[in-house]
Amino acid sequence: MRKPKPTTMKKLFLLLLAVLLCTFSYAQTDTVRVSTKGIRIKQVKAGTRQYLVTIQTPQAPNVLRQSLWNRNVSFENYQGKERMVVRQNWIGADTLSNRTILTVCEKDFTPIYQTSTSARGTAAFNFEKGRIVGADSVKSNGFKGFAMPSPEPTFDWELDMEFFESLPLKANTVFLINFYHPGSTTGPQYYAYKVVGSEKLLTVNNATTDCWLLRIDYSSTSHATFWVSKKAHEVLKMEEVFNGTRRNKIKLSTTAGKYI
Repeated sequence: MRKPKPTTMKKLFLLLLAVLLCTFSYAQTDTVRVSTKGIRIKQVKAGTRQYLVTIQTPQAPNVLRQSLWNRNVSFENYQGKERMVVRQNWIGADTLSNRTILTVCEKDFTPIYQTSTSARGTAAFNFEKGRIVGADSVKSNGFKGFAMPSPEPTFDWELDMEFFESLPLKANTVFLINFYHPGSTTGPQYYAYKVVGSEKLLTVNNATTDCWLLRIDYSSTSHATFWVSKKAHEVLKMEEVFNGTRRNKIKLSTTAGKYI
């Protein structure tokens, strides 16, 4: 029997390698439509997370605007049932950037109520079955009479960083999450967050923390990447580019005081 020529064997090997690579890549791609049943609430720990938030704009590239974000998660009795309560307090260089937010959810992130106060006033919302409405019980609410249809169950986009803690992150996975920002004229819709790789993030004392990289592309020029620690499931860092503006969020390893 005549043996194949070396060039023929090389071509066959390259063809087989290409087929295997394509098959492996396709098999590893997974798309998950996130629901309350698919999250891991036990990964979300009670306590305070503090972030240094910086913003740079094309109009003033040498000016770094900064603020401190305090985000506290607790599980407490609310209207006769144990629920998740998230309190946020944003403190900036001027009072115009200050904001307080109180959000109440079921323990599976199903939103129930949110109120926030800033220089723009008070915004309070009730999440009802099939819609989000302005809370009539809050006298100073600037969103009285507001109503937004929600045909499918949605999650509160204000709690994205806490929500990411509950995801079963793994390589080459796209998570479709139905998010809504309370008060927005853009209704609830699914956004694609893709695990694009992993990276060892340098932290204090030159230590490293292994993180998943979770990315969302808002458009061809706007995107955000989150570094989520594999062990503690916390968002340690975010880098975002949106309409030319650059924003970073860095989790502080030492708390800078109590502001909740």
